[in-house]
Amino acid sequence: MSGGLLEKAKNQDTGSATDEVEAVVEEVGVATDGGLLGRANAQSAGGEGMDPAMIKKGVAGSLAVLLVLFIGYQFVMGFTFGGYSISVSDVEVDEDDNNLRVQVFIGTPMFKSSPSGDMSMTISYGSDDVWTGSFAADSKLSWYEVSFSDFYQGNSRGASSDGSDIVYSVSVTLEGSDSESYPISGEISDRTIDSVDGELSQITQACDCDEKNDLDHLGVAVRVGAGALDPVQSNTTNLMMHVDSDYTITASIIHDGSSVYSFPTVSVDGASASWDGGSGIVENSWIELEGEGSSSNAFGEAISFVNRDDFYQGDDGCYIVEVTVIHSSPFGDDVTGTSSQGWKFFWEYNESRDTDNEDGSTDPYKPAESC
Repeated sequence: MSGGLLEKAKNQDTGSATDEVEAVVEEVGVATDGGLLGRANAQSAGGEGMDPAMIKKGVAGSLAVLLVLFIGYQFVMGFTFGGYSISVSDVEVDEDDNNLRVQVFIGTPMFKSSPSGDMSMTISYGSDDVWTGSFAADSKLSWYEVSFSDFYQGNSRGASSDGSDIVYSVSVTLEGSDSESYPISGEISDRTIDSVDGELSQITQACDCDEKNDLDHLGVAVRVGAGALDPVQSNTTNLMMHVDSDYTITASIIHDGSSVYSFPTVSVDGASASWDGGSGIVENSWIELEGEGSSSNAFGEAISFVNRDDFYQGDDGCYIVEVTVIHSSPFGDDVTGTSSQGWKFFWEYNESRDTDNEDGSTDPYKPAESC
């Protein structure tokens, strides 16, 4: 009976338990064999980890981006490959000292923080070089000044025999690097007055005054012009181009060839004008001169004028303005001229004319006439 049912049952229970223990041991062994290192090796073996080639590509890409950013920074900061990069970036005029101011930008070679050495500058008038000088270059962006007396040859606009411009230009050189030629606008390079003019405008005011037929002729407002004759417009309209310069203006009212009133001398610096007891601005070549009289126009604006009693010689004869401009050196010769338009005034007639004739008519009012 040793092989009976009870023994078989024991043998089956023992075998089943042994199999279960072995299965558990095998399962735990697979899960825990080698720990994290084992897992990493297993993943690497399975192709699911970081590829070393991809890591190298990522590092190389990052370095390339940094290099591009570095080169961009060099350009932004004005660095260049090779030698200097140099250019004229602006020009202007210092009216106080009569200097041309030139702004120069210098891009330095890579790894060089600031420029050094002597920079050569040349100013040309048309195709001719009229001045060359040198400056110490120690900054990437700086202003340099050249006196007009060192290079000025005359006006630019309309200066050629055919009426075209002769342009001033400036260029710079530093250690073999040359700038482009920078043209200077005629509006700032022109310094010579070659045309003058004058205008008279009668000033009247309504009044309650029968002895003057209710209209008082107070005097004349005067303005003078000084500029460069426009080569395009001069044949028809006698227009002047504005010129900033250093000069003085003397002006007089002339009656039949004789001076009957003289204004204080006007000193002009650029466009700013001053005289004894007053100041003003030369605008578009013209400036208003002051007299002893004052009034206001229909818009309420103040008007200065020369009183009638200070210059008026009667109804006969022609009144004009004579103007003389004297330049400061080296801007030109003296210029004297008279107004392109003279005037005859009929103030005595207008104030004494009969406005109540027996037939009911009135003597006509006479406006100023050109002469």
